[in-house]
Amino acid sequence: MTNHHSLGDASTRFCFLKAWTSIAQSGTDELFLTNGTLPVYDRLVKYPKLDESYLKNAKVETFNEEYQPQSLSGPTDKLRATVIFDAKCRESVEETEARKDEAELFGFTIDCRARLDPPIPAAYFGNCVTFTMALEKTSLLMGKEGFVTAAKLLGESLHKTLTDKDGIVKDFGSFEDLFAKMMPTSWIGVAGTPKLKFYDLDFGWGKPKKHETISIDFNGSISMAACKESNEDLEIGLCLSATEMEAFVSIFNDGLEAYVHVD
Repeated sequence: MTNHHSLGDASTRFCFLKAWTSIAQSGTDELFLTNGTLPVYDRLVKYPKLDESYLKNAKVETFNEEYQPQSLSGPTDKLRATVIFDAKCRESVEETEARKDEAELFGFTIDCRARLDPPIPAAYFGNCVTFTMALEKTSLLMGKEGFVTAAKLLGESLHKTLTDKDGIVKDFGSFEDLFAKMMPTSWIGVAGTPKLKFYDLDFGWGKPKKHETISIDFNGSISMAACKESNEDLEIGLCLSATEMEAFVSIFNDGLEAYVHVD
């Protein structure tokens, strides 16, 4: 499946697929209309930037010329891996090879539907996500305490965003404006969320055997989803060069009690 973020976020996409699979299985929309929730198309008048920031990515006048779906065949010089994080895995990483003291940024999105005042319906059709991030020097993320340090920084950033007295969407702007201000040496983002159970979707011929986010092959992000075998575990998808993947798998296996499957 391909989609453009100017239309909707992951929650919108998931609700659409739930409706589609329900109708496909039953052959009618009666079950969906009885048990499901119809999409809400009203716009967020009070929070227009939640949609506008993504709409700017697609220019209506030149949409057909500029937007082409990503190829489903990723770069040939990279490897794709799915890392399974066991719910009980140790929160530690081993010390890695020293690097220059650079600025590293890690960010992820937050679904705002239930966090706005007043809250909006879960079935809102559009983009209703803001983002939070942490920026820190490489030197503080190295060594055995690096993982704990990163988790603490992200936790503090998330708490600040969720509890800001001016609201969760305070000063929300475009991603381009953000990176112009932050100027990180390198960055990584997260696509997806474990809250959306894509492995439970069934068009009538069985549940998915594998769920992957193709866009991480091109944009340098990682993907996150609920594990197929257990909703308590996480599937982390990544796409790296052969050298980077070899180093990652070695560090990951040595530092965490988890399982790595490389496709």
